[in-house]
Amino acid sequence: MKLILFYLSLCFSISCSYGQEKHKDVPIGIGFLETNKSYPIPFYKNEKDSIPFDILKFNVKKNGTIKFITKLELKPYMISEGDTFKEGKRNIDNGLVHFGPELKFRVIDSTKTHFKVVTNESYNEEYYIKIEPQKTYYATLSEVFKNSCANCPNSNQNNDWNVFETWERYLKRVEYISKRELKIYDKPNGKIIFEVNNNDFLPFYVEETKGDWIKLKKDFGRQYNFDDSKNYNGWTQWKNGNKILIEITEETYF
Repeated sequence: MKLILFYLSLCFSISCSYGQEKHKDVPIGIGFLETNKSYPIPFYKNEKDSIPFDILKFNVKKNGTIKFITKLELKPYMISEGDTFKEGKRNIDNGLVHFGPELKFRVIDSTKTHFKVVTNESYNEEYYIKIEPQKTYYATLSEVFKNSCANCPNSNQNNDWNVFETWERYLKRVEYISKRELKIYDKPNGKIIFEVNNNDFLPFYVEETKGDWIKLKKDFGRQYNFDDSKNYNGWTQWKNGNKILIEITEETYF
């Protein structure tokens, strides 16, 4: 069985959704750091430390999943051991893909030399990960796939990759967001142009971000409960302090 903590929910259509269950004192931060699962990750207690407090290592188990070896109680934003060989074959036979292991940390702050990440979302445990010259740091996950071929033109392949994705880049590339008690404004803190008075599911793209606000665009691929006579083009608040107000579906598989 895959180890999936907190934010990943799988339906038969396979929808990867990330809710907002986190310790109330955990800062939203500036984005996310997703790492590969082949190279060890040293964690430092302080930015100026030269000796790591712990080193996270990865071991491929006999069933094909990944074992995370660490003395930390690791509960980051997202963690998954990935499919077993049997689960992967079943997914492929059903027209899906073999889901690999995943590891994504919430980034509280970053400098030219370090990322400060939350390693345990339940207890707000934070450590530093050094930015190392031998590693490659991409701005989007799509760059990993773009550079996954060593012999392809303009490819900059490095298996020791990381992806630092700001909240803005993340929200603008996820498949869709939804929100309960939705109110859409003509501008941030402006006039309400649309309001939901029920629990209708309305998926939106994110066109733009501005502080606590996001500009919405109706997901034309999912009509659902949209009313063509109403205007949905506007802004809604996606966070309030450290509280996230939206539900995020990163991707779906059919």
